[in-house]
Amino acid sequence: MANVPGSPVPRGRRIPLSQFWLDWRISLFLLGVCVVVVAVALIALTRGPTVVPSVAGSSPAIHRERAQFYEGLGRIEDAIREYEAAIRQSPTDPALYRALALLFDREGRFGEAIVAYQRLLQLEPASPEESAIRRRIAELRQRR
Repeated sequence: MANVPGSPVPRGRRIPLSQFWLDWRISLFLLGVCVVVVAVALIALTRGPTVVPSVAGSSPAIHRERAQFYEGLGRIEDAIREYEAAIRQSPTDPALYRALALLFDREGRFGEAIVAYQRLLQLEPASPEESAIRRRIAELRQRR
């Protein structure tokens, strides 16, 4: 047997051809998974806001949550519709009238805000906010 001089630079571990193809397929699969994940993330980020699905037999609490959701999205008309739907189901809940009045007030719909504030005072005559609400009603009447 002849003495073969050693290689000056170690070549590392040699991979058999069967393992090379397996490694290549796994790498390609993982690359494909990464592309799919990035595509799904981009689609989710660029889509518009989702609409809260309709729930059969919904309650005032669900309508209130939807209204707050729409309000957060800036969809004021949808929020008003949801508050009104909640009020139709629970006409004696002062919290609904308070939220609706504040929404109308913030949007500059003073006539509707006054009506909602007055209904709130009818439902909660001994409210700790009564004097502040009455002052706000007077201010809104001057602005109309």
